[in-house]
Amino acid sequence: MNRPFQVTARLRLAFGAAGIVTSCILVAIFFDLLPDERIAIAKGRAELCEAIAVYSTAILSYDDYSSLESCLLALAAEHEQIRSIAIRQSDGRLLCGSSQHHLYWNLLPDDASTCDQIRVPLLSDSGQWGTVEVSFSQLRGQGLWGWLGDRTVLFPMLIGAGSCLIFWFYFAKMLRQLDPNAAVPGRVREALDVLAEGLVLIDEKHTIRFANRVFSDLLQLPTDKLLGRRIEQLPWCDPEVDHSGISLSPPWVLALTQGSVVVGHMLDIMDANNHRRSFNVSCSPVLGSEGKVRGVMICCDDVTHLEEIKVQLRTARDQANAASAAKSAFVANMSHEIRTPLNAVLGFADVLRRGMVQSRDEEVEYLNMIHRSGQHLLGLINDILDLSKIEAGSLQVERIDCHPHEIAQDVVSVLSQKAQEKNLELRIELESELPDTLQSDPTKLRQIMMNLTSNAIKFTEQGRVTIGVRLVRGKQPELLVSVCDTGIGMTPEQQKKIFLAFQQADESTTRRFGGTGLGLAISRQFAEALGGSLTVTSEHQKGSVFLLRIPTGSLRRTRLLSVSELSRLQQSSNRDEKRMDTVDLAGASILVVDDGEENRRLLQLVLARSGATVATGCDGREALRELADHPVDLILMDMQMPELDGYQATRLIRQAGSDVPIIGLTGNALKGDRERCFEAGCNAFHVKPFNIDQLLRTILALIETERNGEATAAETTPRDRIPAPRKATPVCTIPDPISTTLPMDDPEFREIVTDFAPRLEANFQKMRNAA
Repeated sequence: MNRPFQVTARLRLAFGAAGIVTSCILVAIFFDLLPDERIAIAKGRAELCEAIAVYSTAILSYDDYSSLESCLLALAAEHEQIRSIAIRQSDGRLLCGSSQHHLYWNLLPDDASTCDQIRVPLLSDSGQWGTVEVSFSQLRGQGLWGWLGDRTVLFPMLIGAGSCLIFWFYFAKMLRQLDPNAAVPGRVREALDVLAEGLVLIDEKHTIRFANRVFSDLLQLPTDKLLGRRIEQLPWCDPEVDHSGISLSPPWVLALTQGSVVVGHMLDIMDANNHRRSFNVSCSPVLGSEGKVRGVMICCDDVTHLEEIKVQLRTARDQANAASAAKSAFVANMSHEIRTPLNAVLGFADVLRRGMVQSRDEEVEYLNMIHRSGQHLLGLINDILDLSKIEAGSLQVERIDCHPHEIAQDVVSVLSQKAQEKNLELRIELESELPDTLQSDPTKLRQIMMNLTSNAIKFTEQGRVTIGVRLVRGKQPELLVSVCDTGIGMTPEQQKKIFLAFQQADESTTRRFGGTGLGLAISRQFAEALGGSLTVTSEHQKGSVFLLRIPTGSLRRTRLLSVSELSRLQQSSNRDEKRMDTVDLAGASILVVDDGEENRRLLQLVLARSGATVATGCDGREALRELADHPVDLILMDMQMPELDGYQATRLIRQAGSDVPIIGLTGNALKGDRERCFEAGCNAFHVKPFNIDQLLRTILALIETERNGEATAAETTPRDRIPAPRKATPVCTIPDPISTTLPMDDPEFREIVTDFAPRLEANFQKMRNAA
């Protein structure tokens, strides 16, 4: 329904002001205060006619009518306002002039001249001889348009209309600056200000007439900055859209057009501090006389905190879903990675237990398979523990002296047999002189190099794997370790994923080569923890190069070894390892303390075959009783035992004044556990499952040190407690090349394995349930 036209107060004010201006202009015109162009033109025409009359009189005195006519016609042609000109005698007869003069001349003989038709008399000695008649173009048109074309009429009309329009806009702006709160009584304003919701009152033009204190505080804007503005000018965010993506009208527009209450619209707005706020908006129409909608009361309930909670809940839900998916994928991958080697361990152990082997060579082959599968499980467990420390933020690094050339040689020594099994060449290239020692974490540096080299061997079918080590000098010298292979390589897309946890190049790689995708992710984290970096360059089907950069620290106190010296040390290390393959413990008395029967039997057998006399105990109390009755040369102490554990038992032994060498054995591989063993009083530390050769060398070194009367463990640091070859140092040991060190034809060893194998699956099931 169309509303009738109404003359608003603003329009009345504009008409009044324009009328005043127009009246002033008309008064000025009446008193000739404003210049009138028509008067000046009429005066000029009169003067021109008088001049023509004087000139014509002079010529007529010579009776030269033809010259006079030529002059008059020439004058009419040059003056564009002259339509016709003629000389008329006193008897009314035209003497000369324009041929169409009678068409433009309308004055009768007795009529007075006008501004458009002027008659000037011609005088002679006998009186008036005749007249000069000149017809000009009209200064004012005929009829209404001629009247409207008059400047004295047109000018006031234009000024009046223009001033009315100007005043209409001016009063619109001025009225906005007036106090809109006058629309709301004072007591009502006070009551609305104390409400908890933000309230805004707008008129039918969407102009804000009232805003309570709560709404002003929410937007961090003073009330006078809100009043008079259109509600759409506030910094609203993206409008609501329907299911098809079309923007919906604001709720106040719906309330104005429909005349009904609109509730439950969610709108976002930016406050003065550029913070996003969320409002639950409800609009109620304000009715005037005759039930017409005069405005809208807008209620804005601040639900910003609730919306933030919703966003957090959605984010947490998405993260939980992603974590659940990642966990499912991880569990599936771990199940495959654990069950595959576990199947080999249990299967070949069952074959040996049933006596299904046909020769000693076949028996040795099966035992080697069991050993390799166990090493794979151990590496998997270590990777999971390292990743858990990284994610928990508890990764710690050491800054101690380490020998980079020896670490590289260790890696080659451990992985050489794995490379030989695939007919690959594994070598070290010493590209420059190297520092004898550098300040870093030897365990993590060795693990990085081990992971990179093991991966290179795994993904290389033929060719070689080369470990390059060189020193880069500068303000901050760096050790550069490159691992180059001739394997399957990677595409640029695959290179972006390989350093992510549980990620490999693609699914086909996982199916073909296996693995968990943890090694490279852990290696990069270790490299960054050491202050360095780990990068890769690769070409598909041509090979990859992993580059490790590690800061060396200050090199002022270390000696730089030339390439020739490094080669000699490498050859000497190989000879030393071969010489120490056999350990003779004849005459040594050793106490083995462990709550696991399999571990006690295994250690007892190994030590007895090396010539030692072995006593055993299942907990710390038995160890103390055995030590009180029979002094021994060395104790192998399990640190996790019931009743009295290894830590307490070791402390009691030291408190009793005994300096017998003690080697701690534990399944915990964390840095804090190692330090805890030394604090309790242990001389050395080995992690289960331990390497038999390394353990025997550590035992021999401690016994020889004790017998020779050299410095005891209490007088030295954990690094220096074992003055034996480097592989006997009290750190987390690194396994030798994958091959069993057990005597394969010994029935006692086979009995230990067959007793232990059936319980292995149950233990792994407990680990999976705990995870």
